[in-house]
Amino acid sequence: MSGELTGAQSFLISSLPPSARQERLAAAVAACLVASLVVTFTFRNAQLPRNDSFTPIANAILFFSNTITMALLFAQFAVARNPALLALASGYLFTALLIIPHALTFPGAFAPAGLLGANLQTTAWLYMLQHLGFLAGAIGYTILRGRRHVIAEDRSAAVAILADVLGVALIAAAVIWLVTSNAHLLPPIMKDQMHTSAAWRDVGSPLLVALSLASIVVYRKPRVSMIDLWLQVAILAWVLETLNMAMIRERFSLVFYVSRTLGVVSASLVLLALFSESTMLHARLVLTLAARRQEREGHRTAMDVMLGWLAHELRQPLAAIRLNAEAGARQLSAPSKDLGEVEAILDDIRADAGRASEMIDSVRQVFVEARRDRQLVDANALVREAATLLHLELETSHVALHLHLAPDLPLLRGHHGQLIEVLVNGVTNAVESLALVAERSRWIDVHTAQHDGGWISIIVEDAGAGLAHDVGDQPFEPFYSTKFRGSGLGLSICHAIVEGHGGSVALLPREGGGAVFHVELPPAEAEGHPSRGVDIPATAPAVELANRVSTLRAGELRTR
Repeated sequence: MSGELTGAQSFLISSLPPSARQERLAAAVAACLVASLVVTFTFRNAQLPRNDSFTPIANAILFFSNTITMALLFAQFAVARNPALLALASGYLFTALLIIPHALTFPGAFAPAGLLGANLQTTAWLYMLQHLGFLAGAIGYTILRGRRHVIAEDRSAAVAILADVLGVALIAAAVIWLVTSNAHLLPPIMKDQMHTSAAWRDVGSPLLVALSLASIVVYRKPRVSMIDLWLQVAILAWVLETLNMAMIRERFSLVFYVSRTLGVVSASLVLLALFSESTMLHARLVLTLAARRQEREGHRTAMDVMLGWLAHELRQPLAAIRLNAEAGARQLSAPSKDLGEVEAILDDIRADAGRASEMIDSVRQVFVEARRDRQLVDANALVREAATLLHLELETSHVALHLHLAPDLPLLRGHHGQLIEVLVNGVTNAVESLALVAERSRWIDVHTAQHDGGWISIIVEDAGAGLAHDVGDQPFEPFYSTKFRGSGLGLSICHAIVEGHGGSVALLPREGGGAVFHVELPPAEAEGHPSRGVDIPATAPAVELANRVSTLRAGELRTR
């Protein structure tokens, strides 16, 4: 179960690396946020009309954004058991809990002086403290995400989440009690309901600036997942919001409105990223399942055709064998035995048995005589086609595929479908290996090159989990597999195909981590390297058999 869970975690939103499209979008959002600060600073003294409904509306958006984000992060934690997700969810939960009293105590929103027995300082301090809670959660997430420690699987995720919620709720209740019933113990940062005091300029503003600078801890480590990327953008919005707050001298000014708007943006970024990526993953899953269902139907049809033909052709010689055996038995039990007739019957049985054997051999000839379908193929075109076939899987797994194709390569003479099968298998194995990597970027490089004598190399290089050592030819043995689930036949079939084309294949560890899948093939009509039929082992899966049988006409099957 643990191996299955580890593989599943690699495809969680909390561990998927950001795509290039997401990074470009995040950069554009960050640029817009910085531009908003510049514009706000330019018009920082502008005063706008008072709107008492603005704060309740903004707080409602903030509450739902923080609450939904918290719930999604708790759901991710329930699967991944990573305490970093628990820390970030706690920050969003604390912020959401303080938003409610902030809206209720804001002067003019629900009552002229606010509710809950608040005084002049309550709302401002609630606003500052809820920002501190979010920052604490973000920093806790950044510190914990780099650690390998995860909460043990035997501990209930629901218990951990419930304990976290209760702990955060108690802290939030203590903070609310402090700023409502004991606000007189805090520095007076508001002079009246509209204007800040000198304490705000001497204590509040420098404190916010210091906290903004402290938030750079979130940027210290490289981005590993999509959440890291959008959390950095959310922290940037938070920093810009606090810088705007430091400039506030009066409520309902341009700085005030922009500051609250940036708060809504910072609270919504991670939520929008989680929602959008969830939708994209669901869409890709649906497309993948549909493609696999169609593929299975095609394989089943091909198998039905092959088995139907084989049953039809074998039925006649087997029926003849049975009838001849019965006739021979009658001759032997007759009072006057005709040994000549018995000998003729045995000859017929022998002939029919040989005919049935040839029919079975003809199925194997589908593979052995695959050279009938050989043609001149371009190695670079094969690589591009394999990349196109695997585009959806690469995008779903957030793996970057880089092609380094040598120009002017000589043509190969081979079976197009079989060579594509080799490349697809090599890249798919690299993708599965990269699924186990979380601390470095996911990439696959495919190189083509020509060596002395015209031989062509196709190299698939990845930065995945790799091999512990040089395993030699062991991975190409039938049923050998290091995967939790796998038949262990893929590389064995690839080895048979490449050798059948007169080439060689190797799987080697890559320096620095990862693996190298190396295929060498001779060019067309190479001296001393005639093309040979691909003798795929008898252990090849039925799906391989069906794929190839479906490409041949019934007349091409050699029968007697």
